[in-house]
Amino acid sequence: MKLSLLVSWCAAAGFSLTVTAAQAVDGITLGQMEAVVAHCSQIKPADSARYRELLAPLTVDVSAEDLAAVRKTKEYQRGYESIAGQLAVAKKEEVIEACAGALESNN
Repeated sequence: MKLSLLVSWCAAAGFSLTVTAAQAVDGITLGQMEAVVAHCSQIKPADSARYRELLAPLTVDVSAEDLAAVRKTKEYQRGYESIAGQLAVAKKEEVIEACAGALESNN
């Protein structure tokens, strides 16, 4: 799967979910999105606030305690590590393009 497509898919997955306090946060999706946000924020720190906005659909109305609990799950760790690993070995140009695509999908 092409990297830009993968990152865009992660962003779209985050937007397609509406999470309320009564619903559980999907650990895999949250892990994937946080990996994208962390990596893209390192690539382009000036846009880090915009990258963090990608998490809003996943974390709306979710308490800090619930998010902390999700981040400790194996599902979260698998999601985070799968995307972080792919981003770490990808060509820098591809990562830059993928990160830009994630921001574009948020407009």
